[in-house]
Amino acid sequence: MKKGFLACVVAGLMTVSCLAACGKQGGEEVIPPDAVITERVDIEFWGWGDLAEQNNYQTLVNQFMAEEGNENINVHYVGNTATVHMQNLEGRIKNLPQLFMLPDYDFYAWVADDTLKDITPYVTEEELSAVWPQAVDEYYYNPDTALLGKSDGAKLYGLPKDLGPFTLVYNEDLLNAQIAANHLNKEEIYANLLNPKDPMTWTEFRNLLKSLVPGLGENQYGISHYEIEAAIYSNDANFFTDDAATQKITDKNFTDALQFCANLALVDGVMTPEAKQDTDGFTRFQGGNCIFSFMGPWDCSQFWSFNIPFKTNILPVPYNGDNPNARSTAWVGSMGYCVSKKANALQTAAALRLAKYLCMNENAQRKFYELGQQVPNIMEMARDEYVNDTRGLIAGKDPADRSVWLDTIDGFSDTDKVGGKVRPRYYTYSSGWYAELTDYLSDQGLWKGTKTAAQICEAYSDIFQKKLTAMRKELGL
Repeated sequence: MKKGFLACVVAGLMTVSCLAACGKQGGEEVIPPDAVITERVDIEFWGWGDLAEQNNYQTLVNQFMAEEGNENINVHYVGNTATVHMQNLEGRIKNLPQLFMLPDYDFYAWVADDTLKDITPYVTEEELSAVWPQAVDEYYYNPDTALLGKSDGAKLYGLPKDLGPFTLVYNEDLLNAQIAANHLNKEEIYANLLNPKDPMTWTEFRNLLKSLVPGLGENQYGISHYEIEAAIYSNDANFFTDDAATQKITDKNFTDALQFCANLALVDGVMTPEAKQDTDGFTRFQGGNCIFSFMGPWDCSQFWSFNIPFKTNILPVPYNGDNPNARSTAWVGSMGYCVSKKANALQTAAALRLAKYLCMNENAQRKFYELGQQVPNIMEMARDEYVNDTRGLIAGKDPADRSVWLDTIDGFSDTDKVGGKVRPRYYTYSSGWYAELTDYLSDQGLWKGTKTAAQICEAYSDIFQKKLTAMRKELGL
């Protein structure tokens, strides 16, 4: 097929109104996503997630193809699990699917390596204004300065799949059983500690866990694991400076946060020493073997699909109350709908039509939250319809306090004590350093108490600094 013919000849392919909008981008025709397509176009869309998420996406893709005007767009959806998605994409680097999900922490490398298509001409500011700005801004990049984020000269290289706040979750049935077994004051615990608007301090959380664990069954624990990033962010700490140039893992706030995580097992006995190394902690929680764990909105799909036999609810992550600058800060993940730079004009138009549908179409966003997939990208829908279930689409489904996820997404205010932050890997050219750091912490005995967090981080700081310097060099910074 000749792209110029597909883009701008009236002979049955596009409407006259579309022709007036046709343009060029880098010598290639730009076909608006809302153009009338009367010729069959096949696109491949790769997503990631567990089986429940894959089923959700197939449902939405089918819904997209069935809508009026999309009859000639044939989407072949391929779902990958998280463990193989990026590996499979890299194996297709010379022949990428036209549309694919890209984790926020891999975006920097892929956009800097000129793999993604600039989609700025295909999306209007009016369309983007309805979506969480935090989500959209993550997928801007300035190719001249190699800097992330929306700024003068930056271009848009992806649409947000979602914003995924990863916060504390509890098994309400097991919690209540332990409150009763240990003769604790249930009303006081719920009012003062399990408040969705008023986060616990680390001390309060540790004391609560210690009061709950006596009498737990064999292989049952107070908490499945503790998210390192949540602890670090909630102690006013970070892995590096804002420009990702200088390491900060030797800062006291950073090492105190790591030690807090380790001490849940080593001092308090409410978490297994191996739990932080065990990536299956959430599965252990789903099995009813932990009172607390961490979850994101996408996990609802699993709970609802598998009929988990206990009630759950969510809470803001605890913060270090002894640090006057610390605030409850969970990590917030995201993925982008990105288009291969090699997609032709018509494929790009079709891929962007699907991406916009999944990202910001009201019917699609409504279906996503009904399936337990995500917090709606559309701010107005999230703040009212989703939180209050005004349409009754998720009546009786956990968690009840969905507002915690919104508070995490939209940041702090004078009255909002709960916020979130992008995962640190987003800010670096490569994301592999994080696994290397956490492996080092484990190998050096953090979870066994062989060495303190301060000792281990001091020993690793020069290695980490060299990695940061090398990654900036890759970007030409």
